[in-house]
Amino acid sequence: MTIAEAFEDNFAELLAWYGSFGGEMVRAGDHWRSHSGVPFRALNAVTAIRLAGDDAIAEATGWFTERAMPWRWLLHPSSTPADLGERLLAAGLTLYSDNPAMAMSLAGFEMVPLPHGVSIERVTDEAALRRWHQVNVPAMDLDHARDEAWWTAHRRPGFADDAPLVNYVASLDGAPVSVAALFDGAGVAGIYNVATVPSARGRGIGRAVTAAAMAEGVRRGLRVAALGASPLGYPVYRRLGFEEYGRLRSFGPD
Repeated sequence: MTIAEAFEDNFAELLAWYGSFGGEMVRAGDHWRSHSGVPFRALNAVTAIRLAGDDAIAEATGWFTERAMPWRWLLHPSSTPADLGERLLAAGLTLYSDNPAMAMSLAGFEMVPLPHGVSIERVTDEAALRRWHQVNVPAMDLDHARDEAWWTAHRRPGFADDAPLVNYVASLDGAPVSVAALFDGAGVAGIYNVATVPSARGRGIGRAVTAAAMAEGVRRGLRVAALGASPLGYPVYRRLGFEEYGRLRSFGPD
């Protein structure tokens, strides 16, 4: 299995994991589709695509429409056929985003030094989750409905030590300012949900909290970290050692 295929499966397993706490997941012959049970597009998606025919596009679109869930179709570098993006556009979907897919080896990884005044904690209880939550509204520019959905999706799984999703929150002089997460799936350390409040950007805090998530991957014996990079995050990940290997595109209804 290539890194691209492993990260695609990691992403599919993450979405299915969100869906296991009140949502729904279907693994069809050529794709996965899942919804989390909450109205947040990032948590409801089609992924792990080895599409055999266009019927699956109509099938997946109808499935989400019946459930009245906002959703997206994730197109990884390993998705097939090669013209799947064009087929999605022809089916009436819109391109939401087109970002680098990046990966790096965790061999020899070392935690980066913390910037002055910064502390990082793993989210292990509801009090820590509330500190994590304080970051997300300003960092992700969430409206009230999406904020409530995001909170619900992350509160209901609980805080088991062996959970595949591990959240981290970084504080600057005691105030929560940055977050990141590791998802352990398909043999890959998937890095997700990295965000920093605008007032704390450019200080190395996002880099440090991302490294904390990567260090958990090392502790779990994972050999490769992978992620999709936003324009803000791309230079941070490059400094950590990630390299681009393709594009991660997101499509969905208008």
